[in-house]
Amino acid sequence: MCLILARGQSKGIPRKNLQTVGGVPLVVRAVRAAHESVLSREVYVSTDDAEIAECAKDVGAHIIIRPPTLSTDDSSSESALLHGLSELGLTDGKLIMIQPTSPFLRGEDLSALLHVAGKSDSALTVTESHRFIWRAMSDGSLGGVNHDHRVRLRRQDIGGSEFAENGAAYAMDIAQFRSTRHRFFGRIGHVVMPLIRSLEIDELADLEIANVIAEYLASHTQE
Repeated sequence: MCLILARGQSKGIPRKNLQTVGGVPLVVRAVRAAHESVLSREVYVSTDDAEIAECAKDVGAHIIIRPPTLSTDDSSSESALLHGLSELGLTDGKLIMIQPTSPFLRGEDLSALLHVAGKSDSALTVTESHRFIWRAMSDGSLGGVNHDHRVRLRRQDIGGSEFAENGAAYAMDIAQFRSTRHRFFGRIGHVVMPLIRSLEIDELADLEIANVIAEYLASHTQE
């Protein structure tokens, strides 16, 4: 089954899950991606917001009403997932969690994630990373994390098999998730998404960038 988490309020962007990218609300984009995948018949939206519920229902999602106590800034995604599973009475199988804040997720990504989940205990979507990562040391200076700063490599040689979590979707074995109460456990699989589709919207600037990307992808018939 596929569960989309879309609460009504957000610190960074007011009514974030109803903001539009390419003229389409984020929650609708998430539902459509799920419907384009092999999970098309089992798409649920967990929300505390009537407008989001109506918007998602209009495009074919089933609605799980989430209590206010699980919809605060301090509420974890895991708590909302556990509530949704309890409401549906599910104790086994595979669960795919989608975050509407990744507007360029596609059905093919979700289908691939479910396939990977069949060979793993949990899984996530990622993008390849070739960045030089630095960490602040105790004395205030910087030290290389994934590279030796004394040996300057070419950017394409950095990382190799390193990936950045892009926040788009996660998969997990339901029984193990209910036991661990955490999205990552056991053997962790992954599905690689291209960088241009891995934008995660956290602030208004991200929303502006997303609309530029949406226009670019539409003009190149890739979306």
